[in-house]
Formats: sequence, structure tokens, C-alpha cells
Amino acid sequence: MWTAELNARMPDRVVDVAGSVGEVVGRAVVCLCVVLIAVRIVRRVIRTIDDVRRREQLLFFLPKLVWVVGAVCALAAAGVDVSGMAAVMATVGFTGAVVFTSVGQNLVAGTMIRMDDVYREGEAVTIGDLHGTVVYRTMLRTELQLPDGSTAWVPNSSFQDGQVLNHSRMGGWRICVEVPLDCVTDRAVAHDVMSAVMADLTWNCRGKRAFVAFDHVGSEAMFFKAYAWIHDRTEEPWYRGLLLSEIVDALEEAGVSVGQTTNLSLGQSRRLADTASPPPD
Repeated sequence: MWTAELNARMPDRVVDVAGSVGEVVGRAVVCLCVVLIAVRIVRRVIRTIDDVRRREQLLFFLPKLVWVVGAVCALAAAGVDVSGMAAVMATVGFTGAVVFTSVGQNLVAGTMIRMDDVYREGEAVTIGDLHGTVVYRTMLRTELQLPDGSTAWVPNSSFQDGQVLNHSRMGGWRICVEVPLDCVTDRAVAHDVMSAVMADLTWNCRGKRAFVAFDHVGSEAMFFKAYAWIHDRTEEPWYRGLLLSEIVDALEEAGVSVGQTTNLSLGQSRRLADTASPPPD
């Protein structure tokens, strides 16, 4: 009798199970359709962004994020309790990504750099031994144009862990040239001539003082150093040559000998020229 009763109820149970499965599958299908529509909308919105690199980055990440959220919603619609699982996975995943992966560390560093406003695009910065102008920045790395014209992609964790100098906010970059003068030169006269040149520099950064300082005396020469400020360090070699040329021209015009043992070499050359025999006809 028990077997007969079970066989009689079996069709009803099959119908109930089939109905439940159909309802779950229907909810999941509806969620997936909604996610697919959302992904297409997100892609269309992202394609309206003018910045090519930012557009490509968003096209890579946002659709995947929408799919992940949609999968969680589909599980929830199917009756699966995802609250506890999502909390545990999010906590473990975030902690592991930040602590154990360079991507997570760069992401956190990029967030902190933007919060602290350490640098912006177009500003000249120095990080460790690397100097350049910020061309582009993301949450993971920063693109720098180096003084030689090349490009470097620096992880944001380098800016977060090391000392950063923002020359654009410091008022520029200081350059220095060394000027050797013969020891027979009047030091006071040479200093006055070079100070006048530094005071009249037209390209020195506004608000920054250009100056010349006596450095030391060597065995055959005494050395001065001239300091000036420029905006763009990518042109530092050109400005260094310009500064040295202006100083040397002014010193030579004032009759000051520039360089080590210049007077001795010049005098010896003149004596040789005076004693030399004229060329034969």
C-alpha cells in the first residue's frame, strides 16, 4: 500500500520540482539579460569619452565589473544566500590584493597620490634618480617624459614610498655651473662681474634668486659656482651652456682670465709668437 501511495504522489512531486527549477532558471535568465543590456549601455557611454587611453582602460575594466555584479545578483535571484560569501570573499580578496600583489599596492598608492595631490599632469617631478614631466597618470602607474625625450612608466608605489620633488610647485629647477679662474685674478672683481650677469638673467624663474658663490681654491685655480633656476629641466643642458657662455663673455670683456693657468698659457703663446721666425717667402 505504501508503494502504491508513493507512486500516486510521484507525478505531483515531479511537477513541483520542475516548477521550482523553472522559476529559478527563469530568474537567472532574466538577470543575465539585464546584465547583458547593462554591459552594452556601459560600453556605449564609455565610447563617448574623448581621452583614448582612459576610454580603453574603462572598456577593459567596467564591463567585467558589471558581469561580476550581475553574476552575484543572478545567484541571489536563484535563492542562494550570497551575503556572507560575498563579505568573506571581498575581505579576503581585498586584503590579499593589497598586501601580496604589486597591482594592489600601486592601486592604493595611486589613490593616496590623488588624495594628497602630490602631482598633476604637466608638472615636473623627481622621484629618486628619475626626473621628468608628468604626461599621464592612472591609478596604477605614471607616465613621465624624461629629459632625453624618452618615456618612462613608473609604478605609483615608487611615488608613495620614496621622496617626491615637485619642481613646478617649488618654482623651478636649480642648475649650477662651475667657473674656474686663475689664482692671479682679482677675486673681488671677478665676483662683481659674475654677480652683475646673474642679476640680469632674463630667463631665470620669477621669484627665484640667481647668484654666484665663491667655492674653493685649488692648486692652479680658484673656483666659483653660479646658480640659476629654470622651468623645464628637459632643456637643462642648453641653459647650462647659455649661463656659462654669458659669464665667460662678461669676464673676458672685463679682462678677467677664465680657466686654469690661462694667463700662463696665453703669455707663453705670445712669447713663442714673438720669437718665431717669419715664414719664408
